[in-house]
Amino acid sequence: MTNGRLHIICFDNPYPPAYGGAIDVYYRIRALSEEGVNIILHCFYKGNLTPSAQLEELCEHVYYYPRKTSFVQQLSLLPYGVTSREHPDLLPRLMQDEAPILFEGLVSCALMAHPSLRNRRKYFRECNVEHHYYHALGKATPSFVRKVFYHLEAERLRLFERKLLYAQGIFALAHQDEAYFKQHYPSVPTTYIPCFHGHEQVSTPREPTTPYILYHGNLSVAENHRVAAYIATHLADRLPYRIIIAGYHPSPALQHIIAQHPNMQLVSSPDQNTMEQLIQDAKVHLLLTFQSTGIKLKLLNVLYTGQHVVVNPEMVVGTELAELCHIGHSAEELVNLCSSLMQQSIEPNTIETRQSVLDSCYNNRQSAQQLRTFF
Repeated sequence: MTNGRLHIICFDNPYPPAYGGAIDVYYRIRALSEEGVNIILHCFYKGNLTPSAQLEELCEHVYYYPRKTSFVQQLSLLPYGVTSREHPDLLPRLMQDEAPILFEGLVSCALMAHPSLRNRRKYFRECNVEHHYYHALGKATPSFVRKVFYHLEAERLRLFERKLLYAQGIFALAHQDEAYFKQHYPSVPTTYIPCFHGHEQVSTPREPTTPYILYHGNLSVAENHRVAAYIATHLADRLPYRIIIAGYHPSPALQHIIAQHPNMQLVSSPDQNTMEQLIQDAKVHLLLTFQSTGIKLKLLNVLYTGQHVVVNPEMVVGTELAELCHIGHSAEELVNLCSSLMQQSIEPNTIETRQSVLDSCYNNRQSAQQLRTFF
């Protein structure tokens, strides 16, 4: 590493670490900083900028670039996510030294193949196999306009992904993604580096006074909307327990669906303290997904802080977390698991097993030390 420096180009402002991608980036920056890496952070943002004192403390420099989100950005063969993150000041700042560059997410890779960076060490940290993710979003959304956009963006991302041939290394965050990149880009070394997170110690959850089942997520995302609707329409009437759905920006349609079930409660756009309290007080965490892309950081979070965790198989694909969860393969199995676990306290040996598995597989310091060997 040149003078212990590293440029990181981030798809978003990673502070506060309020969702999966930002969590992985922020805690990786913190872990690398603790390992003595001098980070020059370049991050894009949308809307109003709130500079982060927390990032300033961890980085040598922090540069912010507004995203270009006009309709004109759609009129390109390049992905909208890429064209909206092009800025004329970025390249000159990268050229001020010879330090390696870490591109966070495919949409941050506009300069990956730039001739001026041909001799620089460039590395790519994936968030998902992006075109798989966008195709899944297209299938999940009921909106025709959004469906067209997601499928178009997926194809543009699939073609743009070839820019990774200019990288010196790919860092995958899930084992199935590692296999994908090794198959499609055999000339570029791919290494599994687990996601970074904000936990060290598994907590012993207190016994809730009013037990409930919780599903949480960003409800403006089509996939999470679909899961919440599935819980309401396929599981809620078969579970004689209180079910809470919590998350940001639920649509009126989802609000209507949930309102039809007297045992369901919607907590709309809770603040961080409220969400943490909901997670700590839930008797059962019901976490489902219909697209097995990347790793779901909310699953990791509840394994550190929550009680029983019930998932479907797609939720744990590509992770080491299956043994820590109760897996239901059908609606009937999910109902039976939730009903049984609502009557059980979490055992001390369960907490011990969680700590052992998570320490061995998701240790921030070990992952940062592994990353540092590449730079």
